[in-house]
Amino acid sequence: MYQLYSLKYRCDCVYHLCKRFLRQPLVVSEMWPLVFMRLYRGRPKFVFYFLSLIAAIFISFCASQAAQAANPPIISTGTGGSTFQNQTSFTITGDSGANFFLTLDGTTPTPSSTPYSGEMTVPNYTTVKAIEVLSGVSSSVTTAFIQYEVPRPNLQLWLKPENIIASGSSVTGYTDVSGYSTTVTQSTTSNQPTLVSNALNGFSSASFNGSTTYLNIASGSTNAPFLSNLTGGVAIFAVVSPLTSTADKALFTASHTGVTDMTALQTDGTEVVFNVNKSTTAKNITSSTGAITVGTFQEVDAVLNQTNVGQIDVNGITLKTATLQAMNNTTRPVAYIGANDALLSTAFWGGQLVELLVYSTGTNFQTEAAQVQAYLAYRYQLGTSQTTPAPTISVPTSTLTGPSQVAISSAPNAVTYFTQTGIAPTTSSPVYTKPININFSQQLQAISVVNGIQSAVSSATYTLNATQWPAPSSTDNTSLQMNLQLPTTAIPQ
Repeated sequence: MYQLYSLKYRCDCVYHLCKRFLRQPLVVSEMWPLVFMRLYRGRPKFVFYFLSLIAAIFISFCASQAAQAANPPIISTGTGGSTFQNQTSFTITGDSGANFFLTLDGTTPTPSSTPYSGEMTVPNYTTVKAIEVLSGVSSSVTTAFIQYEVPRPNLQLWLKPENIIASGSSVTGYTDVSGYSTTVTQSTTSNQPTLVSNALNGFSSASFNGSTTYLNIASGSTNAPFLSNLTGGVAIFAVVSPLTSTADKALFTASHTGVTDMTALQTDGTEVVFNVNKSTTAKNITSSTGAITVGTFQEVDAVLNQTNVGQIDVNGITLKTATLQAMNNTTRPVAYIGANDALLSTAFWGGQLVELLVYSTGTNFQTEAAQVQAYLAYRYQLGTSQTTPAPTISVPTSTLTGPSQVAISSAPNAVTYFTQTGIAPTTSSPVYTKPININFSQQLQAISVVNGIQSAVSSATYTLNATQWPAPSSTDNTSLQMNLQLPTTAIPQ
């Protein structure tokens, strides 16, 4: 009986020690006498304390891991960049007894951020980020993008990056989300654009090579033919990055046959051209030189309103207006993305397409056009800084006394690519994840990419003693030699 009492006393001592130093009481401590009685019997006291401490640490660790299993909160009806149509209010739910904290400016929330107390109303185009805090442990961040739907009346084509249909790295088409059931496909492998992941603000793009790639547009079976009635005008909105500054490249074309009753949005060098043909009578409006920038993502749109005024905007800024002409009500079965009406190789468009919307406009479309521009600008952060800082290489150009490690630092959220071959890095180069070994003379080069925007190249050249630290050579056929020397005296057994 004395041994059992002494055993329980020691258990309670360990319990209070754990409570003080591990800062977590162990509710299972009353079971310890039963658990350790058999382990302790006949052994020194230190064995008991050692086993008790190990058990305490293990149980405390398990308890802390369980506490960290807080689930991220749920914002309204979805998470992770969800779009809630026709509403600007949201609710946050999560584990029972949890508190929620949020931000509305895109920053990461902490327990010091605004506490959530009930359904909230926010302005259009708001990024909501929220965390759950349960038992003092914070969850991961849930993000939702609150926005109005883009105007739906007369929307006949809406191609979004998340609706790209791909086969490997080839784009075979899009799923149209306009509700008009327009089909966009390319079944010929050699004519398929290339899928580019994380092209802009985390979204993918379809890359057209400017010589062979394009997509076919066809009317859906449940609606009137695509862009048939354009008597009220037409509007084309695109987020693009032109590949080259060569002339007369057709980004979008729709016509009855050839150039008859054609509407088209083209890039001509650094100019934007909007074509509006009535039967075979052609009229167009052209922006000034320098309206668009090659190699940079921008929102480009062309609108013909119900009063026959044509307008070209880039990133929401009006660059040119002119009176054009009304268009006919007729079918336009010749429709392409990335090519003109005749599929001329000289007119194939080169560049990356992220999103495309096409409307047959109606009254009051000027207001609706501004809503589309605002949606695209916010979604892709257009009009903000379009530069990414170059990465910093920890060791500048120098002569090294021996092999060394070099680190690369970059802007937040940047992906850094590097080469050690003297060739400038691209997004196909190795991704930097840890310090790089410099074992012989070489040039280290690196770039950073944030939201599809690539930085300038950073470089450093390192020189090492070529005799002592030679560079590997594909022509060096010297065989590897290893000299092993065994001990001459017996190894004690």
